[in-house]
Amino acid sequence: MQKVYCLYKLKPGVSADEYVEWSKTVDQAITSRQDCVHRFRVFRLAGSRGGASPWDVVEDIEVESWEAWQECLTTPEMAEVVEGFRRMADRDSAVTVFGDEIR
Repeated sequence: MQKVYCLYKLKPGVSADEYVEWSKTVDQAITSRQDCVHRFRVFRLAGSRGGASPWDVVEDIEVESWEAWQECLTTPEMAEVVEGFRRMADRDSAVTVFGDEIR
């Protein structure tokens, strides 16, 4: 199992309310049902130690593997999620990292 964290800002013109509604009704509803996804949580960021956060959102995703997650993103079931992400997230600000828990 691997963790994936995706951090990003919303595009200019996308309101926080619009994003939250999409996140609840589309992104979380569909993504959490995918076979490779063990857990999917989304957080609105409120700030950082130095003040404002460089991102608006962080997605905390627990998946079978990075490869399985990448494959999942290309499936027809995830098309609406991917389209919504492209419409709402500022892809230039997006940072995605993945790794394994240290035990």
